Amino acid sequence: MNLYEAIFVRKTIRKFHMDSLDKVLLNNIITFAESIPMLFEGINVEYKLLEHKDIKHYFNGNITVKSPYYLSLYSDKTSGYQMNAGFVIQQIALYLTAKGLGSCYLGRLKAKKSVFDESLKEKEHVITLAFGEGEHEIYRQSDRIKRLPLTDIAIIKSEIGKNVKTMVSAARLAPSSMNSQPWRLVVYDNRIHVFCKRNIFLQGILSELKLIDIGICLAHLVVAAEELWLNVRVVKVDNINNLSFKKNDYIISLLL
Repeated sequence: MNLYEAIFVRKTIRKFHMDSLDKVLLNNIITFAESIPMLFEGINVEYKLLEHKDIKHYFNGNITVKSPYYLSLYSDKTSGYQMNAGFVIQQIALYLTAKGLGSCYLGRLKAKKSVFDESLKEKEHVITLAFGEGEHEIYRQSDRIKRLPLTDIAIIKSEIGKNVKTMVSAARLAPSSMNSQPWRLVVYDNRIHVFCKRNIFLQGILSELKLIDIGICLAHLVVAAEELWLNVRVVKVDNINNLSFKKNDYIISLLL
């Protein structure tokens, strides 16, 4: 199973066996994470792999998911860092799925900066992924994934080919905070414009997490493009960026 195939079977796992994983597998996970190209140049991220016995030393609050391992992502706090974090962490989640492991996002952890490693002191904790061997089946059929229909998240502006349809279908299956699915896509045959839906009910932490969600959606789009051997550029289009929209905020575009 590769990352693209994992898109269609991954589900959130909240109950794990607490057995240790093979050290070679753990090293491979970190090696894969460190090999992922950033969504935006100039953003540096670091990862910290923690065992369950250590998690409360690094984070405050209630740890809602008990798992044998946690992978925390820390980032430079600069323009686009939340989207970038979502973009890379989702690819790690897909990699774990491909390796037969379950995972669950923990988006509300409060990092204890007083115990940060020296290399992390100038970085922001963005998100943590709990993972390990699931107690139950970690895969599901894509038709059982609860998502909005394609017509609710995408406006097709021209005739599109099979490849673009495949990319948009993959984006539809992206996970999000509280399954809020904030992305809205305007689709042409050679470009996809990504917007974020405004929602007065998504306040506080959910509002902060929506850019991570957008990054997760972008991961699915890019992974699908790579599966299809398509070259894509992720850019801001100035003549869209300068416009004002009533219900959505323009975020980014993928040019094929």
